[in-house]
Amino acid sequence: MSGLGQMGELKKMYDKYRELQKALKNLVIRAKEGEYVNEEGEKASSIVIDMTGEMKIRDFKINNLELLNQARKDELEELVVKAFQKAQNKAQEVAAEKTKEILGFDPSNLASAIWWGNGGGIPSIPGLS
Repeated sequence: MSGLGQMGELKKMYDKYRELQKALKNLVIRAKEGEYVNEEGEKASSIVIDMTGEMKIRDFKINNLELLNQARKDELEELVVKAFQKAQNKAQEVAAEKTKEILGFDPSNLASAIWWGNGGGIPSIPGLS
């Protein structure tokens, strides 16, 4: 492939990467944890975390204000950790799906594609074989 052809391929990959970045930035995952009865007598989520596909926190809410009581500190911390983990796991899952959709490969298989993609096992390193 000529140098110009390689440049064209690099530009296509770069454009796809930028598309992926934009998709992940605009994607919002909502995780809820805990349940309580609000002032209207309806069931609601105690903790709500919104996380982008880039795994950045966009919003965090403590809806059950009773959790702010010092006596319930441990419960609050546990709910926050669970909600964060739930949001992070879902964001990672969706990011992998978007990567596969936009870039055309499964990121979880990237290491094997790089190291063992030719079916020859671990590549030999000059001077160490």
